[in-house]
Amino acid sequence: MSHYASCLEYLGNLKANLLLDIHLHDHVETLYDQIRHKALIQYTHPFVSVDLNMMANAFKTTVVGLEKELEALITDNQIQARIDSHNKILYARHADQRNATFQRVLETGREFDRDVRSMLLRSNLIKHDYNIRASRKL
Repeated sequence: MSHYASCLEYLGNLKANLLLDIHLHDHVETLYDQIRHKALIQYTHPFVSVDLNMMANAFKTTVVGLEKELEALITDNQIQARIDSHNKILYARHADQRNATFQRVLETGREFDRDVRSMLLRSNLIKHDYNIRASRKL
């Protein structure tokens, strides 16, 4: 069970005192919003799909309010996902990450193969004392 709701509730209890601070009072709302957004991002990240009803319970909020917050995060590209409003499920889009990683590995392998072949050719040319400039003069 997550402790996001209790953490955010504790921060909410501190809010009144922080608003009295002469240095922090201008930044308290922004900090609270950023902390909440970070918690939402962290909650959704490891999952391929998240039930918005369960997530709303974890954050002690309504599904409609949570949906609006998630929409804002998706619009800002902070969460790579889409929302199924009918079934109240958030679907992550980072499933393609595995394929992208595989493609990068293949490309790195091709580059490595090309580099090794070039080095072998160069070492064979040096080994057999083959000099291009000398052969052109003949």
